[in-house]
Amino acid sequence: MSPSSDLAIEAQALTRQFGALVAVDGVSFAVRRGEVFGFLGPNGSGKTTTIRMLCAVLEPTAGTARVLGYDVLEQPEQIKGRIGYMSQRFALYTDLTVRENLAFYAGVYGLTGRERGRRVDEFVERAALTEVANSLGGGLSGGMRQRLAFGCAALHRPDILFLDEATSGADPLSRRGFWDAIHGLAAEGTTVFVTTHYLDEAEYCHRL
Repeated sequence: MSPSSDLAIEAQALTRQFGALVAVDGVSFAVRRGEVFGFLGPNGSGKTTTIRMLCAVLEPTAGTARVLGYDVLEQPEQIKGRIGYMSQRFALYTDLTVRENLAFYAGVYGLTGRERGRRVDEFVERAALTEVANSLGGGLSGGMRQRLAFGCAALHRPDILFLDEATSGADPLSRRGFWDAIHGLAAEGTTVFVTTHYLDEAEYCHRL
């Protein structure tokens, strides 16, 4: 698969073992550019391990995977520079405001000056954080923390956004808001790979 391929992700017999434990066993799938792809499964089924391999932060034991045309083993840095990743353990800075958290991550992604300010403003709105934009991170509710994590993962407009259980623990209204934001990004060309254990969320995905 070349970087210009219609496929954003291609995994073939992807496997990861931790000692005798097989966490991911021969998984194969393909994700097209610009689609919302749902990776559905119960807790402990290897969804997070799969995402970590696709993000080139964990090497597969066997099998192959290419992300945006790049091999996860041979070209990890090319992948990392073009993706966003919202993990289940988001590193929130509790002594910074919501806006300052977003600005910090924008700087990490290399955004500076007016462009950084524009992106922060944009994702305060996209992630529905306007009411808490000047509140300290340490005082946020669980749902607001998830919204902030989403904004921090997406504000540099990656080619692929990986969301690991993004709506876990959120109330139904918040979950719907997440999916509206996800589809807004997909409509602009971002490929979204989202893991979930909520069967009812399958309807929000283009494919599973």
